[in-house]
Amino acid sequence: MNGGEKMVLIESIIQEALDRGASDIHLMNGLRPILRVARDLVEISHIDIMDENSLYEVYDYIVRGNVVKDEMYKTERKLDTSLVYKNIRLRVNISFSMEVPTVTMRLIKNELPPFESLGLPEIVKTITYQPQGVILVTGKTNSGKSTTLNALIDEINKKQNKKILTLESPIEYQHTSKKSVIIQKEVGPGKDCLTYFEGVKNALREDCDILVIRRNS
Repeated sequence: MNGGEKMVLIESIIQEALDRGASDIHLMNGLRPILRVARDLVEISHIDIMDENSLYEVYDYIVRGNVVKDEMYKTERKLDTSLVYKNIRLRVNISFSMEVPTVTMRLIKNELPPFESLGLPEIVKTITYQPQGVILVTGKTNSGKSTTLNALIDEINKKQNKKILTLESPIEYQHTSKKSVIIQKEVGPGKDCLTYFEGVKNALREDCDILVIRRNS
């Protein structure tokens, strides 16, 4: 399979996920691509069963010859990264299963829901106006932590005059400065800063009003 065919395979899977309104894509050895649609796992029946070769072709497409990412995957036996397809960002995790790559992709919506639609108590919005303090956004997987956190950032961005610095791994939602100024940094080898420790340390010198630390567990 040449480069063009690899692109058709992975991009056709992503496009199918978009068309079906899927939240996640699962690529595993010995199975057809599987989508999570409204909490159900749904097979893409018209795409062939994934084998070791096709999974490594997907891996090559995602890593794109990045030596740092390739070394990290081989050393740590996993890789967290991101991918962009037609202006849609995907959060990507590649791990090993029986010595073969297994790939999970989360589709990130470009548009954040308005704060009012999240069903959060009004006091949460009030907290964002406090001059100092710490806000923790926690919860189980798929509970909406990233959406909530980014909706809060967007709410501040629209209504307050602040400098906001985010440290993320990887960056999911890309914010545009509005009333506030936003700087987003991706954390990891070969990224904007190597570690969260270094990112936080340097933030003290960057005169930010709000520091956001978001890390996938």
